[in-house]
Amino acid sequence: MYLNIGMIKCKHCSGQNFLKKGFRKTDNRGKIQKFYCKDCHKFFTNDDGFYRMKKPKQLITGCLDLYFNGMSLRKIRQHIRQFTPQGVSHMSVWRWILKYSKMIKPFTDNLQPTLSGVFHADEIFVNCKGEQNYFWDMIDKGTRFLVSTHYSTKRNSFNARMLFKKAKHRPLTLFTDSLHGYRKAYRKTWGTRYKKDRVEYIRLKADKDKRNNIVERIQGTIRERIKVMRAFKRVYSAEAILNLFVIWYNFIRVHQGIKKTPAEQANIYLGLKQNKWLSLISVSVLTM
Repeated sequence: MYLNIGMIKCKHCSGQNFLKKGFRKTDNRGKIQKFYCKDCHKFFTNDDGFYRMKKPKQLITGCLDLYFNGMSLRKIRQHIRQFTPQGVSHMSVWRWILKYSKMIKPFTDNLQPTLSGVFHADEIFVNCKGEQNYFWDMIDKGTRFLVSTHYSTKRNSFNARMLFKKAKHRPLTLFTDSLHGYRKAYRKTWGTRYKKDRVEYIRLKADKDKRNNIVERIQGTIRERIKVMRAFKRVYSAEAILNLFVIWYNFIRVHQGIKKTPAEQANIYLGLKQNKWLSLISVSVLTM
């Protein structure tokens, strides 16, 4: 999925009856194509997700990739200052994470992956302002695609059910650990008395059965990301970071086991170029 003229709309009237009319010069982003709308008779430039941003788009997406590959905000600031004349504040990187988490998530949530139907669910402890919170995740075995995630302050059947309800696909088989909340959530979400419609549910004992290691492996990747942070400061920021982490895991990061991204394995092809962050942000803006 690439940007084309048919996708561009006037930001004043949403019309598509326009002409190319010169360029707008910027210090950091270079020349930007200007358009003249024949309907409202106003000039506009296309919003590619970096409208009015003071830093180059390559620098912004580079900082996002460094963050989700494990660098802290302040280490990113030091790294950028060593190799670029612009420099960047660690708080700028923080604001970019919040901005693009809200921008990309609605687009990726509407995509329909092709899944194997064998789901593995588990939860991980996260520290938020000194309190014990939980990040729930459910992954598809065949594609390694994160089907659904949920952030909560409590570890109970209600939040386990929220994880199941966020999954748009009904699984054929569900694996969880022996947490009692999963059993109750399963009965309320996918439980039925008709055998033909029943989801096969298998509860595992972690010390004896290792079949849930597939979801615990991704939790190791999550721990690598949050380890350098020591703790989250606010619930809303924790949710934003983890939401963008899921997007990075599904659409940006090449999985070592399948040699492609989970999205590609699930037959979601967006035509992302070498800078996947840049392409994904541009595609997300077009659907807003």
